[in-house]
Amino acid sequence: MTFRTRLSPTVNRFLARQFLGPFFACLIAFTIAYLLGDMFDRFGDLLRYGGLGLIGLKYFALKIPLIVTQLLPIASLAGVLLGFALLNRTGEVLACQQLGVSRFEMVLPVLAVALLISLFDFALSETIVPYTTREARYLYMVELKKRKIEGVFANQRIWMRVKGGFLSADSYDSRAKELRGVTLYLMGRNYGLHNIVTARTARWTGSGWHPSDLRSLSLGRNGAIKSIDTETFALAARPKDFGLLKLDPEEFSLWELRSYIAGLRRKGLDPGGYVVDLDLKYALPFACLIMAALGLGLSLDPLPRQLSLGRSFGLAIAFGFGYWLAMGVTSSLGRSNLFPPWLAAWLPNLTFAMVAASIFLFGEER
Repeated sequence: MTFRTRLSPTVNRFLARQFLGPFFACLIAFTIAYLLGDMFDRFGDLLRYGGLGLIGLKYFALKIPLIVTQLLPIASLAGVLLGFALLNRTGEVLACQQLGVSRFEMVLPVLAVALLISLFDFALSETIVPYTTREARYLYMVELKKRKIEGVFANQRIWMRVKGGFLSADSYDSRAKELRGVTLYLMGRNYGLHNIVTARTARWTGSGWHPSDLRSLSLGRNGAIKSIDTETFALAARPKDFGLLKLDPEEFSLWELRSYIAGLRRKGLDPGGYVVDLDLKYALPFACLIMAALGLGLSLDPLPRQLSLGRSFGLAIAFGFGYWLAMGVTSSLGRSNLFPPWLAAWLPNLTFAMVAASIFLFGEER
């Protein structure tokens, strides 16, 4: 492989245009195919709830930014493979090499454009995608299906760390701002349990919690338990502490997801897979650069490969599917605590980057 000290601006612009043309065409085609598939998948609900008109169009329009971010990597791979297949068909890549243009020089402008696409993917995921994804879910669940968006604590038993101890409750009604089946475990300075307060319900009045059927048990040092009369129900929590929504990772920006994870941990809840999703926020945009590098390795290994347009498109689909399959497997292992979160998020990128580098650097000589 030959390294040149100066790269030709003319060659750079030429190769970048040859990549961007098929890239945009593939991105548009993949987006339309994705939308049609999603439309057919939800056709029953759209027909049942009357979403075939303006509300349906608005819903799918709101989903386009998320779809674009998910399809940018495979569009980058397809753009490189199709662009260089066209160049190889006319012999222009071979002509460039005969004129002394190295493979390294042909790679750099395409990778520079792919890096800009990765940065665009990251910016889009952090700005527009969270807002439009939340709006799309609200439109589909609330305005179309007339359902309410449930919180983390909806229809499940609550365990939360509070000041002075722990809170347990059977459920929380966000509309009525009412806790049901409440048990408050109060602990001393040595972390020993000294008092248990129970209430059938506890309703928020605006300044505090008003309990019903309040009872209190005192635990002595020798294990003795006695019932005591009390009218005090000091719960250091507010309704907003129970109002965390069940949101998908795409509905968060990075700082929102960090705050969400911190909020879950403060309340004694396991953030689970959200920790993996936090690392995925960094890893996924770089897939555009890695897929472009893989496409370059397949197209210039080390002489031009005679790939037809159909074969190039098929390779893009196959490698794109393989990448998302690998990402799904490692993410699942990370959410199951079998992999560290950072490894679960970055392992597919590292694997495909090594494959791309190996093909490019140690390809079969012709």
